[in-house]
Amino acid sequence: MLTITPQDKAAFQRDGAVVIRQAFSRHWLEKVEQGIMANIAAPSDHGRYTDPETKLFFQDSDNWRRIAAIERFVRQSPAMEIAAGLLGAGKINFLHDHVLAKMPGASQRTLWHQDQPYSPVDGNDFCTLWLPTGAVTRATALEFVAGSHRWGKWFRPRHFATGELREGDDESWDILPDIEAHRQDYPIIGWALEAGDCLVFHGLTLHGAAGNAEAAPRRVLSTRWTGDDAVFRYRRGKMSPPVPLHDAPQDGGAVDCPAFPVVWRATPPV
Repeated sequence: MLTITPQDKAAFQRDGAVVIRQAFSRHWLEKVEQGIMANIAAPSDHGRYTDPETKLFFQDSDNWRRIAAIERFVRQSPAMEIAAGLLGAGKINFLHDHVLAKMPGASQRTLWHQDQPYSPVDGNDFCTLWLPTGAVTRATALEFVAGSHRWGKWFRPRHFATGELREGDDESWDILPDIEAHRQDYPIIGWALEAGDCLVFHGLTLHGAAGNAEAAPRRVLSTRWTGDDAVFRYRRGKMSPPVPLHDAPQDGGAVDCPAFPVVWRATPPV
C-alpha cells in the first residue's frame, strides 16, 4: 500500500509540487493507456489537436463518464488516496480528467499557467495528479515554479494555441510574466519520471512543459481533485470542467454533486 510520507507532504506544501515514485502499478498504467487511446480514437466535442497542421499534440477533457477505463482509474486507483494524503483532507471529490498526448516531434509548448483559474473551484484544497503512461525525461516532463502557489496571485488564463488572453475572465487577476523568457529569475523545478511515477501539484502552482523531442510518445492522464475546503464558484469566463447541466452545486457551496462526486472519505475512528 502506498504511503504519503511527511517529506512528501512537506514538499507539496513548500514547493506546490512533488514527485511520488512508483505510485501506480503496471495494471493502472495499462488502464490509463487504454483510456487515452480510446479518447484519441473517439474525441469528445471539445477534443482537439492544438497544432491542427501537424496533429502532434492532442488534448481532450471531462471524458470519465463515457470512457470506462478512465472512470475505473478515478474510482478505484490510488489517485484519490494520494490526493487525500497530500491535502490532508477528510474527503476527496473528483473534479476533472484531462488527456494530453504529445507525439515525437511535437514542438508546441504547454504554456506556463495555473490550473485553478480555469476551474469553477475556490479553496486551498485543490491538486492535479499528472500521470504519464511510461518513462518521461526531465526535458519533456512538466516543470514548476517552486512556491508560486503561495504568491497570493491568480493569473488570467490564456488561449494555449496563441498565448492571447481569454475573453471574459476576471480582470482583477494578474497578468502572468514571461517566465520562459526569464527562466533564470525563477526557481524552476522538475523531475525525470519512470513508469509508475506521478507528479502532484497545487491548483495555483505555475507549471508548463516543452514539446516532445523524444522518440516515444508522451501520453498523460491529468486528473484534478479537491478536498475539505473546496467550494463551487461560478466564473465570469469559460470554466473547465463546465457547469453541470443538471444538479449543479450552489455558488459558494460544496462541490459535491454527481458531476463532481465524493470518491473518498477518511474512515471515522471507532
